[in-house]
Amino acid sequence: MATAQNSLPKVEAFLAALNEQSFFKDASTQGSVLWYIAFYKKRAPQRRRAFRAGGFILLFLSISLPFLTQLAPKDLQAQVASTLAWLVALVAAANSFFNWQKAWQGYVQTQLTLQFALTEWELRTAEARAALTDEEGLALLREGLQKFIKTVSEAVSGETAQYFEGVKIPETRTGS
Repeated sequence: MATAQNSLPKVEAFLAALNEQSFFKDASTQGSVLWYIAFYKKRAPQRRRAFRAGGFILLFLSISLPFLTQLAPKDLQAQVASTLAWLVALVAAANSFFNWQKAWQGYVQTQLTLQFALTEWELRTAEARAALTDEEGLALLREGLQKFIKTVSEAVSGETAQYFEGVKIPETRTGS
């Protein structure tokens, strides 16, 4: 009995043509699905560490401000308190400005969406190879490809939009 791979030449030709497209290349090809997955996989832990470190520093400085101020000599207490309060404000502002938690969440969510979409595409290609006819296999591939491209586009553009939505320049007010 011939294998499905040999009996559906149009399906195999379609898949071979897709593999030549940059969208389906390896992780080193910018714009490929694997490149996007690697992009988010690499950057998510950096945002998680920044969020966790910023939160810990903020918590530590806030809680220890009175204690550290009391440890300083009387003539330096106001300066120590002022410096610690400035550091608390700086860390809080950096966390708010860079929005590390939202970036971390967006990167992980997008990475997982892309990985699930890729898995679904791989299953669809297996289904197409197992189809009874080339026409049926090609129909499965076309439908799967449209869904795959749509999912990837929406995930990446949605994460990018959320990123730029979250990064805001502080408002400045001028007296009039």
